[in-house]
Amino acid sequence: MEHRDAIEELGRDECLALMTTQRLGRLGVVIDGVPLVLPMQFALNGETVVLQTNQGAKSLHAPLTSVSFEVDHVDWEQGVGWSVLIQGLGEDISTAIDEHSEALRSLAVHSWAPPPADRWLTIIPRVITGRRVRAS
Repeated sequence: MEHRDAIEELGRDECLALMTTQRLGRLGVVIDGVPLVLPMQFALNGETVVLQTNQGAKSLHAPLTSVSFEVDHVDWEQGVGWSVLIQGLGEDISTAIDEHSEALRSLAVHSWAPPPADRWLTIIPRVITGRRVRAS
C-alpha cells in the first residue's frame, strides 16, 4: 500500500457520525500564549460539542475564543484509526436562559472535574475535519 493510500480524508457527516461513537475527547485552549489540551467527556448535539466542567482554566479561557476539540479511536487489531478535529468558538452557556441552552444542559454529559461541575461550555464549529489512517 502506498503512503498516500494509508490516509483517507473524511467528510463532515462521517466525522460527526464517528464522534457519536465516543464519549471522550480533548479540548484545546490557549492560555497566555501557551496551548493547553485537556481530556473531557462530551455530548454532541447536531454539530455542537457540549462539555460540563467546573470553574477553572477551561471555563475561564474557552468562552468567546477560538478553541479546538479532537476525538479519535484506534483499532489496534485491524490496524486502522481515525481522528476528528473541530475548530470553532467556545461559549459558556452555564447561566443562559434560552430554551436551546437549557436543552443542551439537559444532555447526559458526565464530567471528570471535581464538584461542583456547574459550568457548561459549547463549541460552535467553524471547521470540521477528519481522517482515517490505515497501517501499511
